[in-house]
Amino acid sequence: MSGTFNIGGLVSGLDTNTIINQLIQIERQPITRLQQRVTQLQRQRTAIQNVRNALTTLRNRLQDFNLNNVFTAFKSTSSETSVVQASVTDPNPVLGTYQVEVIQLASATVANSNGRVSAPIDPDTTLENSGLTTTVQAGTFTINGVQFNVDPTTQSLNDVVSMINSSSAGVTATYNASEDRIYLENTTPGDTTRIVLGSSNDTSNLISALGWRNAVQYTNTNGSTELRSRQPLGAINTGVKLENLNLQNGTITGGSFSINGFSITIDPTADTLADIISRINASDAGVTASYDSTTDTLRFVAKDMGSRLIRFGGPSDTSNFLSVMNLSSATQTAGSDAVFKINGGAEQTRNSNTVTDAITGTTLTFLKTGTSTVTVDTDENKVVENIQSFLSAFNNAIQQIRGTTAQNAVLRGESSIREIASYLQQTFFNTVSGISGTYQNLADIGFSTGTNFDSSAIPSISLDADKFKEALRNSKTNVMELFSNSSSTGLVNTLFPYLDEISGFNGFLNERIKTNGSIDSQINSINNQISNIEYRISQKETRLRRQFTLMEQMMQNLQGQNTSLTRLSSTLT
Repeated sequence: MSGTFNIGGLVSGLDTNTIINQLIQIERQPITRLQQRVTQLQRQRTAIQNVRNALTTLRNRLQDFNLNNVFTAFKSTSSETSVVQASVTDPNPVLGTYQVEVIQLASATVANSNGRVSAPIDPDTTLENSGLTTTVQAGTFTINGVQFNVDPTTQSLNDVVSMINSSSAGVTATYNASEDRIYLENTTPGDTTRIVLGSSNDTSNLISALGWRNAVQYTNTNGSTELRSRQPLGAINTGVKLENLNLQNGTITGGSFSINGFSITIDPTADTLADIISRINASDAGVTASYDSTTDTLRFVAKDMGSRLIRFGGPSDTSNFLSVMNLSSATQTAGSDAVFKINGGAEQTRNSNTVTDAITGTTLTFLKTGTSTVTVDTDENKVVENIQSFLSAFNNAIQQIRGTTAQNAVLRGESSIREIASYLQQTFFNTVSGISGTYQNLADIGFSTGTNFDSSAIPSISLDADKFKEALRNSKTNVMELFSNSSSTGLVNTLFPYLDEISGFNGFLNERIKTNGSIDSQINSINNQISNIEYRISQKETRLRRQFTLMEQMMQNLQGQNTSLTRLSSTLT
């Protein structure tokens, strides 16, 4: 021990360390037995927790019956899924077969700016100041293998047109001011060869800036190949601040404007068109806005289908955004309502192609006009699946209990836990009182323990699905009452409160395994015993080492005295 001088048998020749360690090992034997007991208690706690988990799972499956989730499994089918799709969306749908005729699909109202919103470019001004949406880079561009030089600081669009038309490229360029597009055609009538634009050596982006890149080439009235700018040359750049846009109807003022009665704020010095579109789409205006650069117009699509028009503007508007964007008198194409019949009845209309109230508990989705037969029925396979889930939880709980309380198992001798399994098994096939009908217990509808008896195996319950389905068709109410009924005599009525109590937070299982529960108390008590024994052993080891050290010192003194006496005797002699 620390603080104790230990000679370690230097005088006596004894292996005192080994002697002391062996004595201490004998003293530690009770600690080993106590530690084994702690390990056993910990294993018991884990086993009880597993049992409780299995019982809780079974309890939850029984709760499904109380929540009416087990037998409320329904399915819907459509004979023509390309016309109508059907899905059960209510726990209590009206079962039956329905003839659904879709006469007209619902569509959304679409509104567009009444004309272009951007101003055409100025073809006589230098390209950099002409109003082109895309900034032109100085350098070279190529048409039909002929290379041209362009300088946006000194050349105008008309200069570029003249340069092309006077070249040997064999094409004629024309600017259409009303469309704000530039056309390019083969100069020779009837020449249908493809116009080749650009080359790998080009250093200017003019071909892209003029909207010719990937433009469709077609045969014009002269029988020649022709193409035109894909969009107006002055089309809006949605990422540029509104105050810097070149618009036909003047400058946009700040303030607010309204769509369908919802106000949108606008600041031309800070906002871009992309900002405004995003703000509109995120609002409750009920529309989806976008900018179409091909037509240079704003487009609005109502989020709700039907024939209602979109309302632009209101008496409290303070910004001229709508008028500048040609939306005050927007061109609107009204949507339409869905028109349909059920079982040949009167025509019905809805402002959506998703109809939730035509067949109670079933949602219809119209995809195209036509007729389809929709069938709503009990989903027997789903009910069987639900029952099998319950049965799996039941068998697992039994196996968990039997396995952990068997001979030589960790919970052997735990009669209070074994009794749970016994109660569950005895209750399962009880005759249910207080109900009427052909079926009086679960054995009548397909539940059994099997035909092959094995005394060495833990018995489990199985289900004859075909027999169960037949019972379900014959009398669904009778089948349901075997599990739960108004007299509270069904299997669920009996087992649920029992399991709810024993597996709950205050149940006797959790009382044993919870933090500071009975098992924890036992473990803490044993650990205290171990600590006390460890302390006593430590004290004893200290005493032994001190005693052996004293013995060695005494023997050393005696040896010294013996040597002195021997010398004295020799001297006297």
